Amino acid sequence: MTGTNYVTESKVYSKRVWNLSISVVKSFWGMAKVEYLGHKVSHSGLEASPKDLSALTDLAFPGSLRAMQSFLGSLNYYSRFIEAYAIYASVLYELREIDFAAMMKEATQLRIQQVLEEEDIDRSRSREDQGGDYQKTLDLEAPDPTKVDPRWVHAQRSFSALKTRIATTPILRHFASDRKAIVVAISGSLMQEYNQIYYPVMFASRTLKLNELN
Repeated sequence: MTGTNYVTESKVYSKRVWNLSISVVKSFWGMAKVEYLGHKVSHSGLEASPKDLSALTDLAFPGSLRAMQSFLGSLNYYSRFIEAYAIYASVLYELREIDFAAMMKEATQLRIQQVLEEEDIDRSRSREDQGGDYQKTLDLEAPDPTKVDPRWVHAQRSFSALKTRIATTPILRHFASDRKAIVVAISGSLMQEYNQIYYPVMFASRTLKLNELN
């Protein structure tokens, strides 16, 4: 079928089935990829395409609750592309205006940055010594006045992680409804990583309810 015939057939089909009219002048045909509502759609799948990506990736840590909510609102639209989005966002949603006021102080910012650097160094050393995963946990009960609120440190790290992930979103493949699947039950497995190898922790399954069958 030629391009001209395809356009003609599409117009006739749309008119007959959906009673719609198509303006050929305003339409694009035969395109391998199109942009639609902040996304790129192609045969390969769905891509996130923020209108101004640099505005998100170059953003400094918000100085107010409203500014943070605006940032999270922008990312929430693309949450399906960001692995563990809810985990990172939950840390930022817990902050209150008093937290932002304290975090914007120059001395606090310097201390947060110092703690982050110390964590990175400790994590690198532990991986070299133990050859495994390591995660340093700040002492929530530490009386040392030089220590900042651990929530602020976690918030800064989560904020940086979200900016990195929105800049490196994967292509989501289109759902293939013709793939073979069990129509009466669902199952899944919980895996944990040990020394860069994923091992099963638990398997779960159940039959579908009547209202879940399709």
